[in-house]
Amino acid sequence: MADQRTELPFAQALLDAVELFDELRIRYALVGGVAAMYYGRARFTEDVDFVAVTGHAQTLAAHPDAMKAHHFDPSCTWKLYHQSGVEIDLWKDEHCDGIVSRSRVADLAGRQVRIAEPHDLIAMKLRAGRLQDDYDISEILRGTSINDETVRPLVTAQEFAHYQEIKRRAAR
Repeated sequence: MADQRTELPFAQALLDAVELFDELRIRYALVGGVAAMYYGRARFTEDVDFVAVTGHAQTLAAHPDAMKAHHFDPSCTWKLYHQSGVEIDLWKDEHCDGIVSRSRVADLAGRQVRIAEPHDLIAMKLRAGRLQDDYDISEILRGTSINDETVRPLVTAQEFAHYQEIKRRAAR
């Protein structure tokens, strides 16, 4: 059987980030394309995305030795640059603390990782509004049970209407 670390894109950088967050007690959730793959189907992604609780940048800045030990450049705390060349995006918006608090544990690359709950992931993708996000939402809908009434308060009325259209297309 293949090593699980080779089955997940950017596995080593992702695992190093999780270990760094755990060591520094930074609460986080995996989001973005890798999280969408967990709930839907595999697709190409160029990076790894996380949300972290308010104050994470200050915690990272206060621990440059821990960042180095986990293979990250300590000169930047708003984005993590892994020695492998992989970039870890740390999303910051008013929803991050809630997304982290509702996250769940998933087994990825042989380790338990906090991952955004699928309704929050859909809401983030609706707020981003890119074509690739529409695709991710449709794949999440095909692979995961989603309650519309859980999504509705997480987005604007216009974003929810767009979600309903994606849902109609995904059902075909």
